[in-house]
Amino acid sequence: MHTRFVVVFLSLYFSSASQGKKSFHPVITLRTNPFSFAEVDAGAVLGIGYQFLPQWSVSIDPMIVLYSPYKFSREYPDEHEPVSGYKIRGDIKYYFRDFNYGKRGGFIALEFHYKKVTAKKWDSFGMNCVNGQCDFFQRTQYGEEKREEGIAVKAGLIRRLWSPRWAIEIYTGIGFKFKHFNETDLPAGGSFITAPSHDVTISSFQENGAYPIIPAGAKLIYRLF
Repeated sequence: MHTRFVVVFLSLYFSSASQGKKSFHPVITLRTNPFSFAEVDAGAVLGIGYQFLPQWSVSIDPMIVLYSPYKFSREYPDEHEPVSGYKIRGDIKYYFRDFNYGKRGGFIALEFHYKKVTAKKWDSFGMNCVNGQCDFFQRTQYGEEKREEGIAVKAGLIRRLWSPRWAIEIYTGIGFKFKHFNETDLPAGGSFITAPSHDVTISSFQENGAYPIIPAGAKLIYRLF
């Protein structure tokens, strides 16, 4: 009698436990940055995310650089400086607890990015200069290639928006990045009168090297599966 009671009790216990534990299904999402058109190297982002475990996910966010809203000259308003290139940003996230998509969830993540941008810039050149003496001066266009690699640790929050499929990711962090600049398509016989400036932001270094960054932003997320 007692043996039968124990067997029935254990059967009911394991049955209720298995029913109470929700099964996990991998989640695939589309991601975009609503503020990508206001970045220094601005463009369109469309990425993909994959949550493969209750507390782990990965994402990759490719971006096509189309223009720079801050590259303009008050002195030479007719000189346009077209910009083109791409940026790839990816991360791996760890959620502080089992994350069910559509509900609020905090995370910590390791992020990597790579960017390559080409700009057509204008500057004044001294032509056929010898010992500081030039035949004449010419203002013309040349190419600037910028390559960038970075790594950061960030923390953030994902929470549901107006439907179970839509969510927003908000994050901030700290890291560093390397920048490399190269000038191309210089006029034959020309040399810079002054060293070329490489960025428009006050905080940027004017030379190749590494410096700290504080990544922060928001991503809109749509669940596919």
